[in-house]
Amino acid sequence: MISKLPALAFMTLSLKAAGISPELLDGDDECRESEACSLNALQLRSAAEPEEAPDSTDADDAELGGGWTWGGDKVWGWGSGVGTGVESINSENVDFYDRGARKALTHCGGAGCALIVNPPHHRSKEVPHIHSFQYASYGQHLHEKLEKMVCGSGGNWHHGGLPCHGKAAFFPGFPGVFTKAMTSGDISHAGVIAWPSSCGGSGTIIELAYHCSIEHQIRGDFNPNH
Repeated sequence: MISKLPALAFMTLSLKAAGISPELLDGDDECRESEACSLNALQLRSAAEPEEAPDSTDADDAELGGGWTWGGDKVWGWGSGVGTGVESINSENVDFYDRGARKALTHCGGAGCALIVNPPHHRSKEVPHIHSFQYASYGQHLHEKLEKMVCGSGGNWHHGGLPCHGKAAFFPGFPGVFTKAMTSGDISHAGVIAWPSSCGGSGTIIELAYHCSIEHQIRGDFNPNH
């Protein structure tokens, strides 16, 4: 078993190899470095910084050549062959991303929570990361709409009237989020949103939002003037 200290050292080296400074792990995911990305995403950073979760790394993941570690209200993936995000997910590494979702669930896994991965061109850091937070009023209304749409029809994808020409499906319990997302088709340009404890607490709604991000609307700090 690899101790926590060497595992964190390996994580740091992996992030640096990907061109990511570990000091940036506490940063927000808004597109402040790219004007085009900012206009497309229509996002603005909240004035308040999210509460930082304790850094932790799973030694078992480190033994597999990668893992997930906390920074702010998100988990960050690192290791060889993990890529940069949803566009990198394939049959060989999807279990790695599923483990990341399960770890994100430990931070916010009840009713009122959302786990989000933003798609390419709608994030500022090119390293896998999963947001985990309690949603605000927009998220509440969207979640209620999703429950009316998909509860009672497990595994079937529904679309129509969802943000970003998206689709959604319900799955019992908390499944492999990205494994299930891939049953919808190509997710390489989709934001993936998991809504745990849905449909009376019986399972999880997985929503896909194509070519855009609704993270900040769900958070409650969206600014349409940005």
